[in-house]
Amino acid sequence: MSSIKIGIQLTKNPEKYKYLLSVLKSEVITTNGLEYIHIPTDEDLIKIIPELDILTTYHIKETSFANATNQLKWIHFGVAGLEYSLFPDILKSKTIITNASGVHAGPVSEFVMGMILYFTKQFGGCEKFRNDTEWTQWELARQTIQLKGKTIGIIGFGSLGKAIAKKAKAFDMKVIATRRLQKKVENKKTVDELIPFSMLSHLLKNSDFVVVACPLTPLTKNMINKRELYQMKSSAYIINIARGEIINEAALIYALKSNTIAGAALDVFKKEPLPKESPLFALDNVFLSPHISGNFPEYQHDVMVQFADNLNRYIAGKDLKNRVCKKRLY
Repeated sequence: MSSIKIGIQLTKNPEKYKYLLSVLKSEVITTNGLEYIHIPTDEDLIKIIPELDILTTYHIKETSFANATNQLKWIHFGVAGLEYSLFPDILKSKTIITNASGVHAGPVSEFVMGMILYFTKQFGGCEKFRNDTEWTQWELARQTIQLKGKTIGIIGFGSLGKAIAKKAKAFDMKVIATRRLQKKVENKKTVDELIPFSMLSHLLKNSDFVVVACPLTPLTKNMINKRELYQMKSSAYIINIARGEIINEAALIYALKSNTIAGAALDVFKKEPLPKESPLFALDNVFLSPHISGNFPEYQHDVMVQFADNLNRYIAGKDLKNRVCKKRLY
């Protein structure tokens, strides 16, 4: 059997590559017949891709993939959102695609609960008290919200949505969630109502916090627009840790300025970096973070462990986890 050539394009740094390779080798069931190739740049990828059987990377350009041959059986992406890598040629190819879904679930769900607590426990007001030194005890106390009995609506019930639901339940919250392939209303351990996507308005009307946790696809682009924002309670908050383009930013800014909704917590934006002149910076009912909710120091290590698990499955001829459907685009 000829060796399996595995391209690794996860870091330019040779020392970091050595470390990631050691993690991979410690996790795979065999090293026999496996050849690992460090790919520092896209230029290197263009040259080496015709020889690869497997590639792990964060993204791929059409120009790089154009040089691939039928030898390239599988690409594992070290990210969850693949909207910029799913161009027509890769979708038409026989190359299997998997992603890093699940790696971010812990940190992102923690971040979501932090965003909710920021608003409900008046952390912004507490910071203002520290800066202004004005004793605002009762003013802030009146605005403090208890999470027990409040409803969180989660749009997208994949690994992120499930982790968010589990943490929300720890705060005694009611959970409504929706996912694209859900056919009927169900009750699950961490979800009071798991509903079909056609019932999105039910989720919007009944939630105190709406969390966007679904992938960006042609179907979800601008999914939350003026109409959807008007369906939400005026006391509700919207949280986006998925992709900026799922919410129509202009409609959201208008809803925040007119107090159609109480506020928003945004980790992702239509354009990143968020332009300095964005009206979002001037609003006092928003929490903004620079796309960091899924980040943590051990990220690359965990991506490599996940890739190793799938590589073991590949070698054993088993089905791969996190396989991306080329029709649904996630």
